Amino acid sequence: MSKKTFLLILPAFFLLFGCGLALSGPELQEVTLAMTYIPNVQFAPWYVAEVKGFFQEEGIKVDFDYRMDIDALQLVGAGHLDFAVAGGDQVITARSQGIPVTYLLSLFTKFPPSVVALEEAGIKKPQDLQGKKIGLPLYGTSLLATKAILRAGGVKESAVELVDIGYTQIASLTQGRVDAVVVFTNNEPQKLRAEGYKITEIPSWEYFSLVGHGLITGEKQISLAPQKVGAMIRATRKGMQYTLAHPEEAFEITLSYLPELGKKQAALEKQVFLASLELWENKYTIRRGLGYSDPRAWLDSQQLMLEMGFIKRETPIDKLLNQSFLGE
Repeated sequence: MSKKTFLLILPAFFLLFGCGLALSGPELQEVTLAMTYIPNVQFAPWYVAEVKGFFQEEGIKVDFDYRMDIDALQLVGAGHLDFAVAGGDQVITARSQGIPVTYLLSLFTKFPPSVVALEEAGIKKPQDLQGKKIGLPLYGTSLLATKAILRAGGVKESAVELVDIGYTQIASLTQGRVDAVVVFTNNEPQKLRAEGYKITEIPSWEYFSLVGHGLITGEKQISLAPQKVGAMIRATRKGMQYTLAHPEEAFEITLSYLPELGKKQAALEKQVFLASLELWENKYTIRRGLGYSDPRAWLDSQQLMLEMGFIKRETPIDKLLNQSFLGE
């Protein structure tokens, strides 16, 4: 190659190289989000945010970390995970134990557990549970909801039999092992109805105020990486808004994260998906904005948990809930 040819090619090389750098854009910041142990349609906002590029727009790349939530809050509080999806009751419990986690954005504006029975059992209100067998995982959110519903109905715990059935609610109910089960209202009730069962339901939110699931992080994250927190909040909120505006497309996106589903199971999951969307908004979010959580509900939740012995000490609400990243 002649010197003249080389000098002509050299600027073109640098031009192309420079364009390549420009096209690649800035490096995305890695972020971890702890979810429950398997992919689920209830995580639609984050799946949509990834596919529609909302994370990338905010300069982050999110790793979905599927694990049992029993240790997720401790890892988030210690800064080993960036974010997690967890219930408000879990945040209150963690804080009472000295784990520095904070709730940032509401996904479920209603506390999702409910008590479900087959219609023929005649269980329509808390008082109807007297003398009945109630199946549930005997810990955490399900146990709290059960105790609160019984208390609201004036039913003593000694008047019912709580049976530890783990997560076999549908089988335990339809096979007659128990008279009623504690479930998430957006999940098992949809599947029972789709299978042709007539059921009755006692929604927990009709009897007390507790905070549903949302996005949480640790105090350390808020202090050391506020830009990352803000980016995650904005992208999540965009995912929620897009899902509500385009539910059919959002469901198809979500299905791509659950490739093992057959056609029949996918139809059932669509009902779960649509029922989940109904939990995202309430009067408070309509007034304040999507993702907001009513501080009064946190006061009520913590007081109830304190009175029922789930926690031993109170935490200031501004430690439990930080909505400063939401804006309007």
